[in-house]
Amino acid sequence: MIRNKHKLAFLLCLLLMATTAFGASEAEYKKLAKTWTLNADGSQEFRYDMELTLFTHTAMNGTYGESFIVYNPQYQELKINSSYTKQKDGTIVKTPDNAFVEVLPRNAADAPAYNHLKEMVVVHTGLELGATIYLDYTVTSKPGYLPEVDIFEELLQSSPVKEYTLTIITPETKELAYTLTNNPAKASVKQSGGTRTTSWTLHNLPASSRAPFVSVRNGDVPFLAATTYVSEGEALATLLKQFNPSGDPQLATLAESLIEGKDKDEDKLEAILNYTSNHIANNSLTLNETGYRLRPADVVTSSAYGTEAEKANLLAGLLNGAGFKAEPMVTYQVHADKGLALEAVDQILVSCMVNDELFLFSPTSTRRPQTGNFDRTPLFSLQTGKPVAIAVPQDFQIKSDIAISFKDEKMTTSIKESIGKALMPYFTTGNSENNQTAPLNVKNGYATISLPDAKYGISHQPYGYLNSQRKENLLLPHPVSEVYTYTIECPENIKLRTPETDKTIRNTAGSLTITVKKNGRTATVTRSLKLNKQLYTLAEYKELRLLLTEWSDVNGKTLLFSVR
Repeated sequence: MIRNKHKLAFLLCLLLMATTAFGASEAEYKKLAKTWTLNADGSQEFRYDMELTLFTHTAMNGTYGESFIVYNPQYQELKINSSYTKQKDGTIVKTPDNAFVEVLPRNAADAPAYNHLKEMVVVHTGLELGATIYLDYTVTSKPGYLPEVDIFEELLQSSPVKEYTLTIITPETKELAYTLTNNPAKASVKQSGGTRTTSWTLHNLPASSRAPFVSVRNGDVPFLAATTYVSEGEALATLLKQFNPSGDPQLATLAESLIEGKDKDEDKLEAILNYTSNHIANNSLTLNETGYRLRPADVVTSSAYGTEAEKANLLAGLLNGAGFKAEPMVTYQVHADKGLALEAVDQILVSCMVNDELFLFSPTSTRRPQTGNFDRTPLFSLQTGKPVAIAVPQDFQIKSDIAISFKDEKMTTSIKESIGKALMPYFTTGNSENNQTAPLNVKNGYATISLPDAKYGISHQPYGYLNSQRKENLLLPHPVSEVYTYTIECPENIKLRTPETDKTIRNTAGSLTITVKKNGRTATVTRSLKLNKQLYTLAEYKELRLLLTEWSDVNGKTLLFSVR
């Protein structure tokens, strides 16, 4: 019996060791290497080489069962240098020919003009726990297809990386601009035979976070930006030269038909934006997947779909054709002093100044694009290639006065709401009044009601339910300033049982107030939240979460009544 206990204890220790070693990750990259080569004739090569060891059934049967390679066979050639699995006992299982499956990329499915794109699906075979996947391939691009080296790489992978090598090979005559953030690795630069090799070797990278709202925009996710474009302006010029020229007669004719019978400038803008957003389907192919190319606006209109860049070209052309002065803009995913080019572009937008009001349009939506973070990632003009300081709407305030009354077991809610322009879709006023009547649900002599708030408020987003601990910065979609005042009139048979409350929290993240006051048959409830900024660091997260959790707590938005 004692011997069995010792065996059990030993097995438990082994289980604990295994959990400690592997519980945090499904797999581990023993080696990951990416190499970009710009040849003297303008052709480019991208080589990918990985060794990935599997620890869990999820990794084996789901996460890493396949690899995906998108390329353009009209201009690019894919070569699989090697693909095999080394099982735990050392057995080599080569990937069979029928495990290389060529399909149409998902993003190109509804875009006939891009149906020539291919996606190679490599189905990894011979997988088992402890097996290591080896995959090495090269994509070679013809001269001129990719004008320059243009790299934007988030460095963290879905599993930890033991050794990660990034190498860029360029002709000595080409200057390479780059920025590597949130990692201490230094560039190694060597010159030989007319080429310059710039490389970084990173060790023991953790897996990328699975926490919500984590992205490179937060400012603490490591990335590499590198390019041989001389400047952002030179890179953006490659897009601009593909845009239809101002005064294009076809676009002018279409614009005139869209604004026919409309006298107000805002009605004209709305008609053009509605056409671009709702009558031309959105295609999510990226600039990289289209080779940084876009189809002319007339082809986009005849096909009734377009990428973001193609629709920006169309929108700018229609606005100019209608007599407005429109200008295409881009914003980047991150801020970097050097190395940003087209691969790092986040949004392509169109600006238009009308009657001293700036309209900054997204070509894919009638809603205002998120603009609250331009202090960190400013707009760049395609026409000048330089950052543009513009006064975008900063009114994010929500103010609501709500009157609640009861009669004949029904509740009437009257709302007067004022919502800041920056939160509203274009051409929609933020001032509204409405009345709603609903049955009062009474059970065992009691009833509860939920206090209404604006649908644009932060409580309708999941920020109030975040984990108590976080390892990354948190970037909110916009600044927050919300004030709700509720006046509740109770008849003789209804009495508010929620106790009076006077709760105020003020800290470095912002402030919150929740009060409940009674005066005879009248009760007044006030709820207000103000957050001081948009980007919160780890040091500020605890106090921010306190405010958001309290604000989203259902108990703070529920009132209890007794009903006779």
